[in-house]
Amino acid sequence: MADTTTTTTTRETIGNFPANNGGIPIPPKEIMKKVTLGKKKSKWGPVLYTLGAAVLGFAAWYFLLRTPAKPPIVIRYAAVDLGDLSRGVTATGTLQATTTVQVGSQVSGMITDLYADFNTKVTKGQLLAKLDSTTFSAAVTQARANLAKATADLNASVRDEARQKQLLDKQLIAQSDYDVSRNKLEDARASVDQANASLKQALANLGYTIIRSPISGVVVSRSVDKGQTVAAGFNAPVLFIIAQDLTSMQVAANVDEADIGSVKDAQDVKFTVDAYPGEQFVGSVHQVRLNSVTTSNVVTYTVIINTENKDLRLFPGMTATVMIVNASRTAVLRVPVAATRFVPPTELLTAAGIKDTASKIRRQRPAGDSSRKGGMTHAAGGERPTFATVYRKTMTPDGPSMEAVKVMGGLSDGNYSEILKSTPELHAGDSIIVAAFSMSTTTPAGSSPLNQQRPGGGGGGGGGGARRF
Repeated sequence: MADTTTTTTTRETIGNFPANNGGIPIPPKEIMKKVTLGKKKSKWGPVLYTLGAAVLGFAAWYFLLRTPAKPPIVIRYAAVDLGDLSRGVTATGTLQATTTVQVGSQVSGMITDLYADFNTKVTKGQLLAKLDSTTFSAAVTQARANLAKATADLNASVRDEARQKQLLDKQLIAQSDYDVSRNKLEDARASVDQANASLKQALANLGYTIIRSPISGVVVSRSVDKGQTVAAGFNAPVLFIIAQDLTSMQVAANVDEADIGSVKDAQDVKFTVDAYPGEQFVGSVHQVRLNSVTTSNVVTYTVIINTENKDLRLFPGMTATVMIVNASRTAVLRVPVAATRFVPPTELLTAAGIKDTASKIRRQRPAGDSSRKGGMTHAAGGERPTFATVYRKTMTPDGPSMEAVKVMGGLSDGNYSEILKSTPELHAGDSIIVAAFSMSTTTPAGSSPLNQQRPGGGGGGGGGGARRF
């Protein structure tokens, strides 16, 4: 019978880990698990490397190799329409009543009663105020007493002269004695006249203590109050200011000396006031005053303009912005002045198939030539036609486009210009370009993107077509 041998495995401890029969330490299961996992390869590594390389390549292309797209050009249009045009001289002035009277006091005294206030309607002769009349009443009494005494002296002198005359006729007195009595009589008569004058003066001063309205109108100013003392001197103190009729008013406009030559009597006038924004009032030139006014070396002339104010909406003292009309047109074909000054960018000209002559025209003009600048502006005082080119919106199978239209302009008011002739013909309702600008975000600070032009684009409307035809 075979012997059965039992093998016993002994475990020894080496350090902190158990050991097998060969003396090799046996790590715990947790440590073996970590060691095994640490040796595995990640399956996401190549994917991440590839993705990072792709991102770097795209960034290099976007920032270094890509050509930036041109920003779009935005075009602004305006319509050709029928409207009215006016051109004239502009100025500022002050509204005032046609007739204004300052009511003062000829005597000094304290105001005891007031019978009128601001905006009070008064009639001619109406009582406005009273001054203290105590001293003036006393002066009247004294003057009357002086007159009575002078009258009594006159009567005595008359009787004495009569007696002396009888004695002289009888040769009882000398001629010199009679002459003395005669002189006393003349002095007495003069004293009576003087006393009468003093009484009249005292009565007049007493009457001046009652202030009455010299005209019918409206009280626009009151400068005194009850109990206030007024002192009359070389200049009478102003108590009230009365406007005679506010239904008819005037504008005193200050016109510059450079423009006064074109202002004539009876010219139509349009003006506005800040109290009624957007509303326009009318009038006519009444007088051009020859007296000049110099303020800070600026010479102006006063032009009086009459206007109706039946609804009493205009008040004295309002500031009016005035335009004295020299020329006007009604229901004419007109375009905005900005359209005549517009110079299209090269991209628009190329897209529309229009030859770019703007730069060539600008180079041919002398630097100081201002006679052709500004498109359709006019020389002062003249009606000479001017020439420009505007660009009308057209529709093509590929989309919106534009065509150049040569125009001859007439009257201009600074905002619109009259169209006398156009080739090809313009019609009311046509859309014309007034500005074009790029949507680029690199526009220099402080500059306007409207109508961005190439270098040398100064002169406004001259670039598009100041050519005669």
